[in-house]
Amino acid sequence: MNKRYLILAILAVAVGAGILFMPETDRDKEMKPEQLLIAIDDPSRFLTTDLITDRLVKNDPSLLLIDVRTAEQFKEFSVPGSVNIPLDSLLTTSSIGIMSNKDIDKVFCSNSELTADQAWILAKRQGIETIFVMQGGVNKWFDDIVKVEEPSPTEPSEAIALYRFRKAASQHFFGTPEIKSVVQPLPKKSVTVHKAPAGATSGGGC
Repeated sequence: MNKRYLILAILAVAVGAGILFMPETDRDKEMKPEQLLIAIDDPSRFLTTDLITDRLVKNDPSLLLIDVRTAEQFKEFSVPGSVNIPLDSLLTTSSIGIMSNKDIDKVFCSNSELTADQAWILAKRQGIETIFVMQGGVNKWFDDIVKVEEPSPTEPSEAIALYRFRKAASQHFFGTPEIKSVVQPLPKKSVTVHKAPAGATSGGGC
């Protein structure tokens, strides 16, 4: 187990203890700590920004991108199509109701991965299935999609194809004089959440 996962293991134990003091949880459904540690060590729980972007562009109804930052951070910049459920509201009855749909992939994101990892651990501990973390977080998504840089013509064809995909996605989300399409909102959920504006183009943070 590398340093990253050792830190997450310690975090998992701390979070597991913290859940005892959080309201509106069903402890009978909680995942056992040893099972949680195995799940933490599984790299398949991370989804890349490109994979998530592709699903957002296609308006995939089986994807729910959950931004677990504060409402203030979400308002400053957020990935179009994401919804805001701050970390301290993650275990409310209404939030758990949203995340309990096994047919929807719930992907947590934060500026980097730290807060999203905490959200993943909290949700996993509660027995919620089909949950993931966006690799690199909102910062990486901003760098990859909004600040996409054109590669040299001598770069491999794969790099050029990736650039074209990211450039087209950026135009889809934020529009250009040639392309006016924007992301359609996700289906309404059972709680009030902040939807990401389709035209915001400033970002950053850690």
